[in-house]
Amino acid sequence: MKCGILIIGSLLWDDKTEGRKDWRDHRLDVPKAVPVLVPIDYGRISSSRSNTFTMVLRSDGPLGTGFLVPCRREVVTIDDLVAEASALWKAEAPKAKRGVIGSNWGSVGVLFREGARGGFAESWGAHFKKMGTKSLAVVGSDGSLNIPWPVTEDGASEDFDLVLATATVPEDVKPSPEAVARAMLCQANGHENYFLNNVLHGIRTVSDDEIFTIIERESPNWISADEYRDAIAILRTAPDAA
Repeated sequence: MKCGILIIGSLLWDDKTEGRKDWRDHRLDVPKAVPVLVPIDYGRISSSRSNTFTMVLRSDGPLGTGFLVPCRREVVTIDDLVAEASALWKAEAPKAKRGVIGSNWGSVGVLFREGARGGFAESWGAHFKKMGTKSLAVVGSDGSLNIPWPVTEDGASEDFDLVLATATVPEDVKPSPEAVARAMLCQANGHENYFLNNVLHGIRTVSDDEIFTIIERESPNWISADEYRDAIAILRTAPDAA
């Protein structure tokens, strides 16, 4: 079965976090990544990013643009699926023990295409429960992803049999675009780069324009930094990709 990884944030572009570049280079076919529409927003406060907001998956809501990236290896057995899920979580949480697929703040989930489930869904569910992985709003107790099947902008469904993604626990109250913008404006450790790198690499939400309008009005020093020039140009000249 053809397996894809749904990426909605720094897993696509972060080269500094331990293991992420190696994971992309050895397990993913990044040049064949496809932009897809999925319900996403900046919904989780990240303490490791100076309390700025990072992206979350939603079961429903406005669609944003993430990327569906093919795995280099096909999934033939349940062990193959478990290996891809474990490698994905290790890229997400480098300090996690090998084989783990989640924690108290998030977990890996699987979305099976209709007709491609076979016995994999049951075997995956059994493994998910055996590992004691926490279920979330978008990841059921059987490890299934409760999101729509990702589609391209023209509504086409990409040729994957199953999709893996990491889901994180969102804040109890969905943050407003202003709250997301203020969180970037009120810190001085460079973590505005999460939002700007997402924009630069094509990961977009419907709130991006509103977030940027607030940022631009406040004119922080970093808005003119050379490293952000291309992302700022995108935000100033193009409507959001969702």
